[in-house]
Amino acid sequence: MNIPKKFLHDRLVLALVTLMSLLTVIGVSLVLIRFDASRNPTTTVAYRPNITGSQYQSGKPIDIYVLALFMLLTAVLAVILSNRIYGVRRYLAVFMLSAEAFLLLVAIIVSNSLISLQ
Repeated sequence: MNIPKKFLHDRLVLALVTLMSLLTVIGVSLVLIRFDASRNPTTTVAYRPNITGSQYQSGKPIDIYVLALFMLLTAVLAVILSNRIYGVRRYLAVFMLSAEAFLLLVAIIVSNSLISLQ
């Protein structure tokens, strides 16, 4: 993979990549440390108020671990894609990195709320 010389020298890009890596480490460690699959064989994976009966839908513990994999995979793909886009349009690469940082923040909030319902 050819990294443009200016990609990692751009301060805004470097700040966003640092923020994304920090949020990824926090999110993955939050899921791996706080979630205990031995406490309950099923866990809450969704809240849907429009379904009659129970509003909380249960699932397997692997569904929570997939959130950690999602955070890791999207962070890596966002850096790779923004690296490739940076040579063409800088502002699109910055937007992609900032959108990924927001996505990681939302994923951390969702995973924390689902783990706290256990």
